[in-house]
Amino acid sequence: MKVVAIFLVVLCLAAIAGLGWLYLNSNLTVSFAQVIATDPVTQPEAFSTVKNGIASDTFTGTRFVSGELGSPEDYLFYTWTVHLENNSFLPARVIEMRITPMSGDVLVLGDMTEHSLSPHSSGDLSVTALTARSMHSVREAVVTWYVWGLPFSARLTLGR
Repeated sequence: MKVVAIFLVVLCLAAIAGLGWLYLNSNLTVSFAQVIATDPVTQPEAFSTVKNGIASDTFTGTRFVSGELGSPEDYLFYTWTVHLENNSFLPARVIEMRITPMSGDVLVLGDMTEHSLSPHSSGDLSVTALTARSMHSVREAVVTWYVWGLPFSARLTLGR
């Protein structure tokens, strides 16, 4: 009976060590892919959708300034994309990217999709912001995700 108890304790410790190794080696690689500037003058339907959403208080996203939007000639849409690689055996859930706003940023469009990444797969994640036309495209961003319900994050510079 003593031999069985020792064997079960060793087996339990090996399982705990294996789970610890699996958890410690599960990480997402996040890298900047591209930034695209879009002129709202060439995308009047997108700009009017945002403007009407703000006017009717149905806008989904984060606003950095209050009040009504001006004319489309005053703004630019920037879309930043990051590439994600999950080389672990665990899925990454609830992946999101938040940019750090600068003076001149007007809003960030909301994304209501829950993003996840299966084990040993890759994908892209984008965020779009409306900024003043005079703003540059370099921003700081934080990408967050959950593995087994525990939060992880990566900070990177976008637009370089």
